[in-house]
Amino acid sequence: MSSIIRIGLLRLADSAPLIIARNLGIFERHGLNAELIVSPSWANIADGLVWNGLDAALIFPPLAIMTALGHRGREIDLGPGIPVSRGGNTVVLRGQHIPSFTDTDDITRHQNFEIWRTGLRRRPKLAVVHLYSTHFLILMDFLKRVRANPEQDVEIVIMPPDRMIDALADEEIDGFCAGPPWGMEADLRGLGSIVAGSANIHTGHLEKTLVTTQRWSQSSPALSQDLHAAIGEATRFCMNPSNSAEVARQLSSSIANGGLSLPSEATEQIMPCQNNPHAMQFDFSTLNADLSINWMVQAMQAQSWLTPANMKRLYGLGWLKPAPIS
Repeated sequence: MSSIIRIGLLRLADSAPLIIARNLGIFERHGLNAELIVSPSWANIADGLVWNGLDAALIFPPLAIMTALGHRGREIDLGPGIPVSRGGNTVVLRGQHIPSFTDTDDITRHQNFEIWRTGLRRRPKLAVVHLYSTHFLILMDFLKRVRANPEQDVEIVIMPPDRMIDALADEEIDGFCAGPPWGMEADLRGLGSIVAGSANIHTGHLEKTLVTTQRWSQSSPALSQDLHAAIGEATRFCMNPSNSAEVARQLSSSIANGGLSLPSEATEQIMPCQNNPHAMQFDFSTLNADLSINWMVQAMQAQSWLTPANMKRLYGLGWLKPAPIS
């Protein structure tokens, strides 16, 4: 008999393993009845985990950590979960043929950013998907590299990723940092240029992990291994180049037909088999996961999000591991 698990996700291409696992019957073969709940925002995802609306979620580590620490109303036990995807986030700025911010020296990067910024004739408004996100941390690193002051030179706003294309077209924002395929979609539509991202700033960083609530894992302990097996099978399917067209097709299908209504051409161009530095990568292994979490935690500390007491709790939840005794 299968066990129901309610999994929250957003309309993002790196949700592919969950879509594939459900649509190809992988969850079912492993004894799981997975209900995928497409949420409108990351805040809804976090609230669902805290207030029992979700049993699991595909989420980026900073938000999972801050949710566990009680920033959505109460503390909950959320561990690091199952690694699913790496990298894929992109920084997009309004306009085409923008000078490079990656293959130049610090002074030239700063000059190029100032030319772009002053050309707008207003303070640029840049969107991120959530404050407690890898996207925010990557955008902070990008602004540091171009010597821009995030408090004075730009305005940062929070916006669901699938809203950013329309917001860019309507001049509500002047750029964003979001996951796939939205950066590629902005580029293809001529609304903006991909100027940096995970590939340039934190290559191969852990992006999405599937976390489960303690309530579900304790009520279904035998099925936790089945969930690992199902996600592993689905990620391997998504990384196989011969399956890329099918994965892109399913992601582009309507939500009513089991997809996520993602733009087809942009989704095809960021599949793992594409020769694209901003392509998605799915990785079920825990290789370098600790290192990937460490830079995030250090960046979160730099933002004053974490206290010493928080750090102790992160060790207890398994997000951080003590250094080996030499």
